[in-house]
Amino acid sequence: MATFTADQAQTAIQPKTIRVGLTAVTSFWSIQNSISASTTVQMVKVPAGATPVMILIGNTNNGDSALMVGDGNSTGRFRAAGTVSAGQGMVLCNLPVIPYTYSVDDTIDILISTASATTLGGALSMTVIFSMDVRNPPVQ
Repeated sequence: MATFTADQAQTAIQPKTIRVGLTAVTSFWSIQNSISASTTVQMVKVPAGATPVMILIGNTNNGDSALMVGDGNSTGRFRAAGTVSAGQGMVLCNLPVIPYTYSVDDTIDILISTASATTLGGALSMTVIFSMDVRNPPVQ
């Protein structure tokens, strides 16, 4: 039930963007010890007005983990529980048919829904590409 925050999701971090076009953010979180079920890792901070257009996740640990990808409002918004292993490389998340645009700053998170004794060490990675629409700038 622990929550961890990767470097690219820290409070003081804001993805660099010109507020129009596409922005890519990549984040890593090292698994120091074994991870347990219901652990949340806040991976990438997204600003208000952002619409994710691609999300990739990866896992370099020795075992398989069942992961969900979402945010503070919906833990499985971009990926329902699915097994991810080091041998798969990067895994593409499913985006909603109707694009989701954030109305407030948030983080895109990985929720470890199940884990095993073999999930020692390694790291989780996430790359998010999001668009910023100049017609809908965030409210300051």
